[in-house]
Amino acid sequence: MNALDHEDAVAVVGLSVRLPGCDSVARYWSILEAGEDSITRREAAAAATFVPAYGSVPGPGHFDRDRFGIAASEALLTDPQQRLLLEAVDEALGTANVDRAGTTAVSVYAGVGHSDYERWVGSALAGRPGVDAQSLEVTNRGDYAATRVAYRLGLQGAAVTVQSACSTALTAVHLAVQDLLGHGSDLAVAAASSVRVPAPGGYDAPLGGIGSADGVCRPFDAAAGGSVPGDGVGAVVFKRLADAVRDGDEIWAVVRGSAMNNDGSGKSGFAGVDAAAQTEVIRAALDVAGLGPADIDYVEAHGSATLIGDSTEWSALAEVFAEAGHPVHVGAVKGGLGHLREAAGLAGFAKVVLSLRHRRFAATPHFERLPADLAARSGPLRPLGEALDWPAVPGRPRRAGVSAFGLGGTNCHVVLEEAPAAPVTTPSRDPQLLLLSSHHPDALDADLAALRDHLGENPSRIADAAWTTQTARHRYPHRAYAVVRSPDEVAGAFESDRLRIQRGHTTADAPEVVFVLPGIGSHYPGMGAELARRDPLFARNLEAVVAVADPLTDGAVGRSFATEPARPDRGGDRVDLRALLRRDGSAPAPRELRELHLSLFCMEHAMARTLMDLGIRPAALLGHSLGEWVAAVLAGVVGLEDAMAAVARRADLVKTAGPGAMLSVLAAAEEVERYAVEDTWIAAENGPGHCVFSGRPDAVSTLAGRLRAAGFTTLPVDARHPFHTPQLAAAAARLGEDLRHVDLAPARIPIASSVLGAWLDGEVPEPGYWRDHMVSRVRFAAAAGLVLSRHRVLVEVGPGTARPWIAQADPDAVCVRTVRQSYENAGDRQILLEALGELWAHGVEADWPRLHRDTVDRNPEHRNPVRRATLPPRALLRRRYLPDTEPPAGPWPAPGAARQAEPVPETPAQEPPPEEEAPGSSVGQFLAHRFRVLLGLREVHPDDHFFHLGGDSLMGVHLISGLKELTGRAVPSSVVFASATLGGMTREVQEWLATNEYEPEPLDHGSPVS
Repeated sequence: MNALDHEDAVAVVGLSVRLPGCDSVARYWSILEAGEDSITRREAAAAATFVPAYGSVPGPGHFDRDRFGIAASEALLTDPQQRLLLEAVDEALGTANVDRAGTTAVSVYAGVGHSDYERWVGSALAGRPGVDAQSLEVTNRGDYAATRVAYRLGLQGAAVTVQSACSTALTAVHLAVQDLLGHGSDLAVAAASSVRVPAPGGYDAPLGGIGSADGVCRPFDAAAGGSVPGDGVGAVVFKRLADAVRDGDEIWAVVRGSAMNNDGSGKSGFAGVDAAAQTEVIRAALDVAGLGPADIDYVEAHGSATLIGDSTEWSALAEVFAEAGHPVHVGAVKGGLGHLREAAGLAGFAKVVLSLRHRRFAATPHFERLPADLAARSGPLRPLGEALDWPAVPGRPRRAGVSAFGLGGTNCHVVLEEAPAAPVTTPSRDPQLLLLSSHHPDALDADLAALRDHLGENPSRIADAAWTTQTARHRYPHRAYAVVRSPDEVAGAFESDRLRIQRGHTTADAPEVVFVLPGIGSHYPGMGAELARRDPLFARNLEAVVAVADPLTDGAVGRSFATEPARPDRGGDRVDLRALLRRDGSAPAPRELRELHLSLFCMEHAMARTLMDLGIRPAALLGHSLGEWVAAVLAGVVGLEDAMAAVARRADLVKTAGPGAMLSVLAAAEEVERYAVEDTWIAAENGPGHCVFSGRPDAVSTLAGRLRAAGFTTLPVDARHPFHTPQLAAAAARLGEDLRHVDLAPARIPIASSVLGAWLDGEVPEPGYWRDHMVSRVRFAAAAGLVLSRHRVLVEVGPGTARPWIAQADPDAVCVRTVRQSYENAGDRQILLEALGELWAHGVEADWPRLHRDTVDRNPEHRNPVRRATLPPRALLRRRYLPDTEPPAGPWPAPGAARQAEPVPETPAQEPPPEEEAPGSSVGQFLAHRFRVLLGLREVHPDDHFFHLGGDSLMGVHLISGLKELTGRAVPSSVVFASATLGGMTREVQEWLATNEYEPEPLDHGSPVS
């Protein structure tokens, strides 16, 4: 296919099915490949013409209402066909990797079959609040099938309900393709649902009818005796081929052309068939595709297995392909599934897509030989009695046609082609971040297990899978992430103990983020060196700041980032405990103080800029000691060059105070300050359970002994100077004088000052501020308290230990670290990806394409170094939503025919009949009862929100009318819904009733949410 053809073709990028015997695309292919018959057969019934055979889908009365925000009461009222349709479209969009929140121009063309469910649920729930003719119509009539899908999934393209009998699904495909080619939308969905609930379990097969007398469907076979009915649901997602190739989508197949017509009056009767019209529609589709009969290898026929239907269709196919010049194979999926009515064409379409994808012809079950009259006029047509490999044809792709002919004469034919060859992603040994979200924690568990198994089976696609989860998946509130270090370590990345902490939950509003900039203490030589070597974005940011630091240190800062420190190797253990406890006998080599301070400054500044480049921008800054200088630069208080010169000068001045030592203590400052000895001071109040002493070495050593004797846990800090003590007073004064010549500006980003324990927001800190910053104790705990009063998500930007201090102050806050500790076996890139994953799990989105853009730069030979991958469908938590009463006598089950019963759930889906309300019940009692009944709740709470729990305008009308019955007053909808919570609604209505007792009834134009 050339580039011009891309503009006139449409790609299949997503698919879902629920068909007899299968509830997934993978299971469908296994049925097709094995030539299985999925029709359910039972013992013959008493009625002589009743055949106990039917193609039933799994769990037709079950539904996951929480996935779509639907109240239990509405789920019960809604036609199961439309519930299944909603699930199918949602799954198909998921396999197409569509983030619905960012893709609004999505059209949906969908059809449903006839259903008697409205009569059943209407009779079972007659008289219940919220159940009337209008609510039953909206939840059951086919008119609302497509618009219900569009509403529940947030699709803003065309939403059209399609109905053309047995060709409904393929007609929907044709319309979706035309929509895309006409640029009516950017994505289009074709879907169909034809399900009878409860399934009739069989059908009447009177002599001369279209039903198979023995319950077996044999399309084009000499023994064919009619169809077997069945149910089916499915959805296909389409995208213009050029767009799909550009976006790196996984393409399942390509639609080259489609056509639709009608028999008109040129047949024996309305239910008759016309070979000429069928011939014309196939030729028209080939013409649209710019192809001829010789370009087609296979046709998926309508294949009704009736004498007239098969003969007519075979004649049409034989005429079209008479000059094909090679065998044209013919198959019909009805042989194994039965006739799925409105969904029949979609089952055939999906079969061809999968056959092209797997390069195999699937056999037609029960086919043995053609009737003599069909065999005599077969020409190149070859029915498929067995599965065959689909060989490549030199010079062209594999191609096939799909037909569907509806009762009434609407005929449709679609020409499909195998997907163009996709660039192969080079397997990556870099760590990869995978993001998963779901609507429920249990579903998330299932999704994690499915993704783990999928990656284990497809290790070469891990990078593609990571890219897909980051950039092309719809987001749900329950979230988890995993970092796969290499294809060999998939299972380890999904271990339960790791995933238990790699989870989060989001709300509608993305949280603001605070950057925490650590001070001296957890630094180490070579920190960030791996990122500097392997991450171009970080490397660029680091290079810019090192260029300022190196002239101040004779290049020592740059050299410190050039050599990666050796990571502990303990058989893959994450942490080296001996190094953690400083019992490994090693000690860091002494470093010049300027180099140490400026290296930490560069590390934090480069990491902060990298996060900001990735779209994670701080709403506030919190610095600890040296980190507050970095915060000042990020907030625009001081320029980068001035700040680094000041930090270098500060380091030099510190040395004038003589030697010192620092001691970390696991206790609150006020708890241990009384143990201080001469020449020791509290240098930092870090948290409710942590502080640091500083002073002269001998004095600090004595203090350590006193504290240990008193039962306190202590650990020396890697520092050789008395930071934040009065010993630095003279040095601090000189620094303050130096800064009088430096231009300082108001903070553009609020800084929680650990000097003042107050906010610096739009203020200019005087030079004296930095004098105090050098000599006074670090009031980090107080500054952190300021931050936690406003924000819940903090990011530690550099090697530090702030996370436990934050957790001590507020266990519900999230503090994410971005740099590994010296004793960790994990790599720098892995830690950064884990940070981005943890932020995402709590609702903070990164600029994911920017994260990968540098990968493209490093691999210029690959236009698309990563592509979207088809991932396992997201799990549903389905439960039964059917009336508990027996359905009324329906039009389809014959006398004596047993229906296929749905299993009774442990707890009924519908609310038990409410007790009668006593006269004079309060407004609150009435509203609580209506909330329970309308929304399907067992318990209610004053904070329950009517619309968040699935309420809609129709339910609101019933609520308002009930209030009128209760009070005799027409309470305006603006009053009722001034607050949509139960408690607020009760209060508003009671206040209105109390203050408007004698006013005439107002004109009410309906609920504001109508």
